[in-house]
Amino acid sequence: MKRSGSRIGAVLAAVLDVIFAGLLWLLCSLPVLTLGAASAALYYSVVKCIRHERGDLTKSFFTAFRRDFRQSTLLWLILLAVEALFAAGIWAFGAMSGNGASLLGTVGKVLMVFPLALFPWLFAFVSRFSNTVGGTLKYCGYLALRHIGATLLMTLELGAFGLAVRLVPQIAPILPGFVCLLLSLHIEPVFKPLTADAVAEDGDAWYNE
Repeated sequence: MKRSGSRIGAVLAAVLDVIFAGLLWLLCSLPVLTLGAASAALYYSVVKCIRHERGDLTKSFFTAFRRDFRQSTLLWLILLAVEALFAAGIWAFGAMSGNGASLLGTVGKVLMVFPLALFPWLFAFVSRFSNTVGGTLKYCGYLALRHIGATLLMTLELGAFGLAVRLVPQIAPILPGFVCLLLSLHIEPVFKPLTADAVAEDGDAWYNE
């Protein structure tokens, strides 16, 4: 939605919108299994309604949540399964003795970072593009490697977010929208060339601006 009035008022309105979007994400993520769908909806609504000032934030969030629910949930469950597999391996190696087991446990801890690194690409992609679950995983894996600098930065940013919430749990409701906005600064320059020739059904190709 286009904002009018003074510059300070517009900034304050944008800040409140970002916080509100994060609260919607937190509310819809509470069952945990819906975190993937909530993340795709958060990215879509933050980029469309806050960065490009198009549409209603609440309506856009829940439209994306419903539209991408199935695929986002499947992708999220896959990430959880991979993380659980790595965690089980780390636990098993930790129960063993010897340098080899210790080394394998360390390797497992490093591998646990990969799903975190893929997370922002996956749910941002789902919010914007249509593909199969397998196709989305493959293409986002390619994007993560092709833009490894952005991937590493986003992984650090997500890690910092998790650490901040662990240290000060009270800020958890405030941060998600801002973290999403920060991640979009890395992702949108990558997505823009992919949508350069796309035509929106309603004629408003806001993502090409």
